[in-house]
Amino acid sequence: MTSYHLTNKKLTLVKQADKLRNMPHDHSRCSHNPGKVHRKALNIALIIASIFMVVEVAGGIAANSLALISDALHLFTDVGALGLSLIVLKIAHLPSTPKMSYGYHRAEILGALASALSLWVLCGVLIYEAIIRLISPPEVKGPIVFIIAIIGLAANLMMMRTLHSSQEHNINIRAAYLHVLGDLLGSVGVILGGAILWMTHWNPIDPIISILFSLGIVYGSGKIIKQTISILMESTPEGVNPQAIQKDLKSIPGVKEIHDLHIWSVSTKKIALSAHLVAKDTHTALKEAHQIIEKNHGISHMTIQVEDPAHFEPRFCYDCDHSRLKH
Repeated sequence: MTSYHLTNKKLTLVKQADKLRNMPHDHSRCSHNPGKVHRKALNIALIIASIFMVVEVAGGIAANSLALISDALHLFTDVGALGLSLIVLKIAHLPSTPKMSYGYHRAEILGALASALSLWVLCGVLIYEAIIRLISPPEVKGPIVFIIAIIGLAANLMMMRTLHSSQEHNINIRAAYLHVLGDLLGSVGVILGGAILWMTHWNPIDPIISILFSLGIVYGSGKIIKQTISILMESTPEGVNPQAIQKDLKSIPGVKEIHDLHIWSVSTKKIALSAHLVAKDTHTALKEAHQIIEKNHGISHMTIQVEDPAHFEPRFCYDCDHSRLKH
C-alpha cells in the first residue's frame, strides 16, 4: 500500500514538472529581455502624457494661468523625452558593426543629454515669461487652475509609477523620469497656487510658482547633464577605484610595470577596462589579472596586454613617462 502511494506521488510530481516545463513563459518579466519591458513602460507613459497635455493646455487657456500652461509645456517636453527615449532604446540595441565596434550603446547617453538640455531651454522661457507677469500680474481663474492641476497630478503619478522600475537601469529613461518628476512637483505647486488664487485672488502667486519649480527642474536635470558629460568624456565610472585596481594588479607575482590603465563606461551598465602589464610570466599574469579584476571590482569586459620585459617597447606606451620605463 505504501509503495503504491509513493509511486502515485512520484507520477504526480513528474506530471507537474512536465506541465511547468511546457507552460508559456512571460518574457516581459524576465531579466533577459529588459528592452521589451522598458519599451512597454515608455509607451504607456507616452499615451498618458499626450492625453493630459491636451487637457492642461485647454485648462490653462480657459483660466489664463501661466502656471497651468507651464505645466502643460512640461508635459509636452515629457512627450518629446519619452518619444526620444523609445527611439534611443531601439537604436541602442542595434548590433555592432566593423565601423561601430561598440554598437550604439552611447545613443542612450546622447538621448539623456538632449532631454536634459531641452528642460533647461524650456525653463529659461518660462522664467522669462513669469518675470513679465510678476511686473504686471493678469487675472487668473483659481477654481479652474485647482481642478486641472489635480488632474495633472494624477497623470504624473501614473507615469512615475509606470517608469519607476525602468529608470533605475537606464540613464535615458531616468532623464525622461526626471521630466515627469518635475511635472509632478509643478502640479503640486499649481494646486497650491490654484487654492490660494481661489481663496485670496492674489494673482502674483501664479508666476512665482512657475519660477520656483522651473529652478528646481534646472537643478535636477543638471545632475543628468553632469553624468552624461562624464560618460562622454570617458571618465572613470562612479564606484570604480582605479588606484585599488592598480594596486591589485601590482600584487600579481612577476608584474614589474603597469601602464595605460583605462576604465570607462560605454553606457550606464557597460564598463570596459584596458591595461598593459610588464611581466616575465605573461600567461600567469594575464590569467590572474582577469580573475582579480572580475572578482574584486566586478568588471568583466577587459582588454589586458602583457609584455615580456626583454621585448617591451616604451614607444607603444600611450600615457606614461618613457624616461622612467626600463627595458
